[in-house]
This record gives sequence, structure tokens and C-alpha cells, in this order.
Amino acid sequence: MTSGEFRKRQLVTAIYLPSLLITAAEGALLPILPVSAVGFGFSLAEASIVTTVLMVSTMVFEVPASWLNSKIGERQAMIASAVLGFAMTMLAFFHLGYPALVLSALGFGAAHSLFGLARHSLLAEIVPEQHRPKSMSLLGGMFRGGMAIGPVLGSAFIVLYGVEFGYLAAAILCLAAGASVMFAPKGRLKTTPSGQNGNVWKVARREAPKLATLGVASAIISAGRTIRLIGLPLLAIQLGISPGETSFIFGLTGFIDFALFYLSGIIMDRYGKFWSSVPTLLALGTTYLFSFLVTDVFTFWILAAVTALANALSAGINMILGADLAPPGSRSEFLAAFRMLTSGGVALAPAMITVLTASVGLASALAATGLLNFVGAFLFWKYLPIYAPDYKAPAPEKPAPEN
Repeated sequence: MTSGEFRKRQLVTAIYLPSLLITAAEGALLPILPVSAVGFGFSLAEASIVTTVLMVSTMVFEVPASWLNSKIGERQAMIASAVLGFAMTMLAFFHLGYPALVLSALGFGAAHSLFGLARHSLLAEIVPEQHRPKSMSLLGGMFRGGMAIGPVLGSAFIVLYGVEFGYLAAAILCLAAGASVMFAPKGRLKTTPSGQNGNVWKVARREAPKLATLGVASAIISAGRTIRLIGLPLLAIQLGISPGETSFIFGLTGFIDFALFYLSGIIMDRYGKFWSSVPTLLALGTTYLFSFLVTDVFTFWILAAVTALANALSAGINMILGADLAPPGSRSEFLAAFRMLTSGGVALAPAMITVLTASVGLASALAATGLLNFVGAFLFWKYLPIYAPDYKAPAPEKPAPEN
């Protein structure tokens, strides 16, 4: 699609609305998976396995998702993933026991991976490079909106009908996401097929310099965002802040994250990807490094607000980077490898915090992860100009001199 033909509103029913709905389904699902596991009589540690299975499944399924995407195309892959998500959430709804709950988490993680890869691959082709910053940051806003709407909708179903009806809310959202893609005009979802037939490893070896630098940096920024969602609640517990007050702080600062997501697109559009990625990692790294200075509710408010603002400034950065780095002819395969790294950052962050907290304490664990964010900032600073330079409009042609 050429720049003159492209309009962001063309992506509303095909990309933005389904992304909001599928993320809302995940948001409804995540809080109740461990609750159901405990309800089956399992310990908290065993209950946490269910959520871990979902995260790891999302990462591992990127490779088969690429193969399936190359066979059936992005549009069909998004519809199939929504149907799979519906089936898995309904499996959890029927309350068949712990093994069925784990299977549900495994299947939903696979569905989430397939949907995300197909959407990313689709956007990489149909959104012209000069329109990616604002288009991708808007998609980042859909993620944030979905994660806010999903738990609220799920809690309403739970309060009215019981815990298992939270899964029904997630199932309805999955169906709605699939329907939105299905009824979107097909002409807006046309892409050229990849020439690699889903051979992720071949493409990953060829594109290893990009993946080992900017791919790793993107994994670090994903881990840094996840640590915010895991480390800060633990810090609130350590400070003796009540659960209600903690939730209120996260809700209000989360509004900062949601309200300012489009600012990231404006920054990248005007000043480049550097000014979205590097300041985010420096801000997260600094706040984590000096988190030992947080000693009361007021300083915790500051920490939560700064990390929320930093997160908002990088909305869509990984989506843009993946699209900019993806080589023609092997788009889906490259994005599968790239997304394995970013999903790996999300999956490994909880384990990193857990191990380090058990070994050296929470303050030292957060400080260590803060140093990791500085590594990511260096990688972005060093390699963005090499592998993902910012778009520059071609200079206008000079009129031919008159004779």
C-alpha cells in the first residue's frame, strides 16, 4: 500500500479493534487462572505455574505460528487464533480440573502468539514506513486499553455470576475479535506470501546481527516493562502498603500510561526511534537502580508514576522495530524470531525477579534489573543507526531549467 493510499482508519476493524478485544480477553483471563488453580486445592506455587505456562507457550509457539502463517495467510491466521482462544477459554469455563486449566493456558498462549505474529506481519507490509510510528503507537494504546478493560469486564461477570464466568467473558471477547477480522474488508488485508515457507531458523541465522543487537535490546525493554508489573507490587508489600491502596496507585498511574501512549508515535515521527527507546530504558533503569530510596507511600507514588510515564513513551517501539528490521521475502519468519526474543523477555522477567529476590533481596534484585536496562539503552544507541535508521522523505525533484 502506498503512502498516498494509506489511512489509519482503514485498520480499525481489521487490526485495532480485534487487538483491543483479544488483549482484553487476556486481561480478563490472567487474574483468574491462579484463583481457579487454588480453588482446585493446589498451592500458590502450583497456581503460579498456570500463568507461567501461558507466558512460555506464547514464546515457544512463535516458530510453529510462523509456519502456519505462511500456509494460510495473516487474515485466516488471526481468525483461527481467535477461534482457538475461544475454545481454550471455554475449556477453562467448564471447570474440568487442574490439567484442563493448564491445557487452557497452554492453548491460549499459542492463540495469542499466532494472532500477534499474523498482526505484526500484516502491519509490516501494509503500513508504509513513514506512517509506522503513529500507527504502531496507536496499536500500543489498544494493548493498554485491552489490559484495562479486560479485568474490569471479567470482574463484573465474576461478581454477578461466579469465578468461572470470568472465562466466559474472555471467550466472548475472543469471538468478537475473530468476527471483527472476518467482517473487515478483505482488500485491506492483502499481503504478499513469504518465500521461506516458515523456515524461522534459516532466516534467524541469516539475520543474526540484527537479532543479537536490536532484538536483544527489544527483549530487554519487554523485560523492563514486565518487571514494573511484578517488582513494584512486591515492593508495595514490603513497604506495608495495603492491597487496596496499591491497586489504586497502579490504576491511577496506569491511566498516565494509557493517556500518553500516542505521544510515543509523535516523538518517533518527529525525532526518531532513539528518543522513544533510549530514554525509556534510562528512566526504567534509573528508577529500578535507586528503588531502595523508596521508603513510604509518597515515594512509591513517584516510582509508579515515573515508570508508567517511561512505559508510555515507548508504546509501539517493538512493533515498529520488528517491521523496520523484517527483510522482504521472509517477513513472517524474521518476525517470529524477533518476537521469540521479546516474548522471552516477558517470560523470563518474573523468574529473574524471583531468583534474585530470594538470593539478594528485593532492592538488590530491582537494582540488578536496572543495570540490565542500561545495557538495552546502549544497544539501541549503538545499533539503531546501523540496522533501523529513521525514515527520511525523499528530496523533491528540482524542476528542469527552462531553455
